[in-house]
Amino acid sequence: MEMRGGDLEAAALALWPDLAGEMGEDPGLWQAAPLAWREDARVARVLLRLTGPEGRRLVLKHQARPVVPETFAEAIATHMAVQEVWPEGLPLMRAVDLARQACVMDHLEARPLSVLLEDAPLARQAELLRRAGAWLDGFHRALPGETRVFQPKFTVRFLRSVIDDLRAGERDVAEPARFLDCAEALCAMQPRFEGQETMSAQTHGDLHQRNLVLDDSRCWGVDFAGGRVVPVGHDIARLLTDYAILHAPKEAIPEGEVLPPEAQAAFFEGYRIVGPGDPSVQLLLRNRVLAEWWGLPARAAARSRAQARRFTRLMALAERVFAGHA
Repeated sequence: MEMRGGDLEAAALALWPDLAGEMGEDPGLWQAAPLAWREDARVARVLLRLTGPEGRRLVLKHQARPVVPETFAEAIATHMAVQEVWPEGLPLMRAVDLARQACVMDHLEARPLSVLLEDAPLARQAELLRRAGAWLDGFHRALPGETRVFQPKFTVRFLRSVIDDLRAGERDVAEPARFLDCAEALCAMQPRFEGQETMSAQTHGDLHQRNLVLDDSRCWGVDFAGGRVVPVGHDIARLLTDYAILHAPKEAIPEGEVLPPEAQAAFFEGYRIVGPGDPSVQLLLRNRVLAEWWGLPARAAARSRAQARRFTRLMALAERVFAGHA
């Protein structure tokens, strides 16, 4: 059944009395206003801003679809684990209803990194990425893993399976010949990443630009997806490739690279656990470009406006990353 914005708001508000009771609050003293809403074939989710006594503000989040309580619980568990050791890095969770996929957390007077990067000059982008890097450094230190030898074979093996599916006609990818050239070029680079150390940590699991929010001086992470303890390059590649596709000036990216040098240097001024030459960073940045490619609808007619915009910018990035192949 399709849920419209008003239906989602009503469903969320119906959960508020129980959540307020868990917090020791009188639900009748709080006023709700819509903050964000998403409804498509896969997701139905709403965020409400709650304003209460003395101007206090909270956010009520309710995910009506998909109904995946175990996944929702994993995300909440990651949030709570970080909150226990690094509370300054995220909005504090105040109440949770795992069965009905709802939670209440502090409201932040902040804007997403994606909004701040839009149309910003490269120098301003670099400063924002430095702050994003500092946040990710703090998050990975809050739940650290260990030093380990990076194993590029796992990434390359999966990429090979994508190549095989495409050649067998079991997967559709836009501009398949071009994609195959780029994918084979990355597979051929595997020896560059062998036998080197990296660091692992508990990862965010969905660290795109909208899941970091900033004010004038601070940065917070939101919407943790219960990531695994894996090489730190997974989070770094997810965030920086999202930036490179949507915001980086492509003419500033050297051939064979994913990022403008100024942007990369700034990020790693903030992020100090590994440097830009880390093997997990180098391989996973390039692999993420390909993952974004195979993840978008192959047919132009099937892409939404946002997906069409992303695909156009992704192709411009691929020309730089896989120069001579894309």
